[in-house]
Order: sequence, then C-alpha cells, then structure tokens
Amino acid sequence: MPGPAALEDRNFLRRLTDSEALSLQNRSRRRSYPRGSVLFRQGDAGDEVFILRTGRVKVCARRARREVILAVLDAGALLGELSAVDGSARSATVIALEDVEVDVTPHGEFNELLEEYPRVATELLRLVAGRLRDTSLRQLEFGTMDTLGRLCASLTELAVRYGQADGDETSITTPFNQGELASWSGMSREAVVKGFRQLRSLGWLSIDGRTLVLHDPEAIRRRATSQ
Repeated sequence: MPGPAALEDRNFLRRLTDSEALSLQNRSRRRSYPRGSVLFRQGDAGDEVFILRTGRVKVCARRARREVILAVLDAGALLGELSAVDGSARSATVIALEDVEVDVTPHGEFNELLEEYPRVATELLRLVAGRLRDTSLRQLEFGTMDTLGRLCASLTELAVRYGQADGDETSITTPFNQGELASWSGMSREAVVKGFRQLRSLGWLSIDGRTLVLHDPEAIRRRATSQ
C-alpha cells in the first residue's frame, strides 16, 4: 500500500520549480472533459502529454475482455509520459472519474522543455521509476493476500488519499463505484460485495452510496497487513 510519500511522488507539478512550471504552462493548452470522457485510448498514437489540473482519472487496460484499473490519479499527475519517452502508442486508456481539466503539451514542445531544463528530465525519470515500483509492490502484495485482505488494503489506501477523520472514524467519498473498486483491487465485484458484508458484520464499515465510513480504520489496516 503506498504511503503518503509515495502518493506525493505521483504529483508531477510539485516536482517543478516556478520557472519550470511556467515554461510548461506556456507550451500547453487547456482542455476540459466531463465525467466519463476518454482522454485517450490504449493503442492511440501518443503525440501529447497531459497534466491533470483538476479532478481525478482512472488509468485502465483490457485484459481477457475485462477492464483492469492500473491506477487512480489526482490533480498534478502527468499522463502519457511513457509515449513521450519512447514514442510508442498509448499503453493504457485514461477516463475521467469526474469533470477534469488538463493542460495538453505536444511531444515536441515537451521534449524542448526537457532539453531546456535537464532537471525536469531527471524528475520525469524518477516519476516513471516510482510508478513502476508502486505497480510491482502492489502486484506482490495482492499476490500474497486473500480477497478480504486486498479489499482492506484498498480501503486503507483510499483512506490515506481521500479520507476525512472524525474522531476514531474515517469517512471516504470514493471516486468510483463497486465494480471499479473491484477492478482496481484485482477482485471480482461479487468478492467486493462479500467483503463489504464481512466488514459490516464486524462493525468496521458502513456504506451510504459512494461514502464509506471506516468505524475502525486501524483494524482494517491491520487486516490488510496480517498476511
């Protein structure tokens, strides 16, 4: 499960100095996408880099006719950076989970930025390496957990990213529905429903639409790390 430091690493904008950020903004144009829109699709030509200014998106790919959510990214994230590095087609599809605004930079302009500011190229390399490390760690953790452990791990990450503490409880307004949560957690939707039922019976969780209340977030965290 990524901790606060790993989550901070996903914010590309915070890695830039004021002059670097201004130079990137001057090379970009702003676009808006309503919730549910596809920013780009797996297999598309990768000729632009996106900076997520507001909102959240899911990064997903098709595996055996199923959608697999690879990541959920928040404002400040860089999208399409792999195509910027190697010029290949898009390796995943990016879909808006809510209304979003992005700054779009053509690859030529982005590469000019990297040449003008070599430090930004170093930060890009660190960003890509961090994402690969997060993906490998997530695969390792999920490969050794039972389904309830996976669900608890996902709830713990959501609590870190989006939770609001109220005494001993944590309230989370999730960015996606139960089916998307299942895809992100590497589970079936039926397994998520069963897991929620178990957590409610333990008194650890209650649900109201997309709002999850963790009545005992520490117990959920321990269950995620108990294997």
